[in-house]
Amino acid sequence: GECQKGKKSPYYGYCSLLTRGANLQESSESYPSTAPDALRHWTRTQRKWLKQSEKGKKLLEVDLQQQKEWRQKYDSLGLVEREGMSFENFSWAMEAVHSRAFRGDFGALDAGEGGPLRKLASLLLPASALAFGYFYATDPTMNDYFIPVGIVAAAPVILTAIADQKGSKEAVMLPLIDSANHLQEADSVIEYDPAMDGFVLSLGRKCLVKEVDELGERAQVCISYGVRKDSELLLNYGFLRGVTMTGIEMGRDRNEIRERLAEAFISRNP
Repeated sequence: GECQKGKKSPYYGYCSLLTRGANLQESSESYPSTAPDALRHWTRTQRKWLKQSEKGKKLLEVDLQQQKEWRQKYDSLGLVEREGMSFENFSWAMEAVHSRAFRGDFGALDAGEGGPLRKLASLLLPASALAFGYFYATDPTMNDYFIPVGIVAAAPVILTAIADQKGSKEAVMLPLIDSANHLQEADSVIEYDPAMDGFVLSLGRKCLVKEVDELGERAQVCISYGVRKDSELLLNYGFLRGVTMTGIEMGRDRNEIRERLAEAFISRNP
């Protein structure tokens, strides 16, 4: 939708980043992939490489299911919406979201699946401290109140743990921030600042990665996308942790890249 508007869209700068400028060309009917080596782009021959492991077979099934769900989502759109967007461009948009969106509660207590639980936990924290102080003043030995006070004191921790397991439904697209490469160990933090009405990225020392090549030494800023399994990285991002493409000439033919990814996935996921 917005990408098709070109410079008429208030988001044309970000759309230009995602489409590599294709949105500014009126003749463009499709856009380059935001994750060119994600599993959905592999050829039939390349996909066979993953069948050498059980986890590889399961991943192929997940990929087919994901493509089926995307088709169902597109077919559920109204006629007018589908006329303005081909299935190819719809899939491109879905890929952009899956490979670039960030998910979390971003400090919003009442948002996301875990939000209400976090809010209740924050309310119980001072209550548990107050209860402890009151009963300790009444009975320093705490013999009669040890178990109930213990339950109250543990409640905030338990509720927060449940909230973390449930996660949050909030997902946001963050221009420029989402262009940084992933490093799981990076101590980066993304938070929403209501005072600025925007998102703030905080970087720690682990976010700076030094690289040395024929051009000399330089540093790259990386951020953490969170803990991601090999299956999720290959399905939605098209890369794997620790797998470099050194020695491979980057061109239109992605065969060597995908072969290296398949070999690494199979060796780590038999």
